[in-house]
Amino acid sequence: MSIQRTALVVGVSNKRSLAWSSAIALLQGQFDHVIVTYQNDRFKSSIEGLVAKQNDFMNNIQATARLPAHVPKLVTCLSCDVSEESEIQSLFHERIPFLLHDRNEQMARISSSSSSSRIKLDALVHSVAFAPSQAMKSSSEFPLLNTTLEEYNTAHSISAHSLLSMSKHALPLLSCSDTHDADCEAFPTGRSPSITALTYLGSARAVRNYNIMGPAKASLEACVRGIAMEISPPPHKIRVNAISAGPVNTLAARGIRDFNGLKHEAEERSFLKRSVTAEEVGSMVEFVAGSRASGVTGQVLFCDGGYSSYGG
Repeated sequence: MSIQRTALVVGVSNKRSLAWSSAIALLQGQFDHVIVTYQNDRFKSSIEGLVAKQNDFMNNIQATARLPAHVPKLVTCLSCDVSEESEIQSLFHERIPFLLHDRNEQMARISSSSSSSRIKLDALVHSVAFAPSQAMKSSSEFPLLNTTLEEYNTAHSISAHSLLSMSKHALPLLSCSDTHDADCEAFPTGRSPSITALTYLGSARAVRNYNIMGPAKASLEACVRGIAMEISPPPHKIRVNAISAGPVNTLAARGIRDFNGLKHEAEERSFLKRSVTAEEVGSMVEFVAGSRASGVTGQVLFCDGGYSSYGG
């Protein structure tokens, strides 16, 4: 029985979110099972609907093509409010292992073989960012200068510290430290566990109306490099990177004052003279998260049509 590749994508809010585009790209690539998370009950029914529709689509493809019986690719969803440490801990130590155990049992029934003992994640995608609206849509002449301590802490806690917390709790599931995990040694096609975060150019440049999210994304990228330094070497062998995406119309983008102006400027100054799509960002995430990027860690890679290289 072949090894099933499992990815976790944190931060799906709707079908337009970069997290959802990343999940679809992962399913279309090397991954067989993608778990997505949503914040709370406000999003539950809509995300469950997206998941059901996607699973029906994949099942119909298998039936139409008359493929031999095997465990179909699958997307499942769980709730996780990353502002609550207890929910992150529960996600990685209880709910995901339980879900993967059930997946193993399903694989065993369909393939008529013994159940696999493999309870592993192969990729974690962090697509979470938030800052209070009063900090992002302030009418003040100096919105960043007037950021309160509470607003600062909220933005950094959810947008950056959540990556640290999730990486810590995901470590046992991602790590290659298990001496029986021979698949980690099968370079270059074997297991190459990864953590990938979504970021934006406002981390390195002053971007009008990006306000406190600029420092928060800078913190996120510094965390990416630091985590990579700590857990990329053996025995864990976990690659940690960030994808810096150009402006895309998402639910999170609505929180940025005059987002359309920011997007238009990026289109005018990008080398492609257009915006990147959510699908293009998802494809980039799939490549970096998968084993084809097995030599890449500690990096911020850009998917913005060349806008980040514009010299003025």
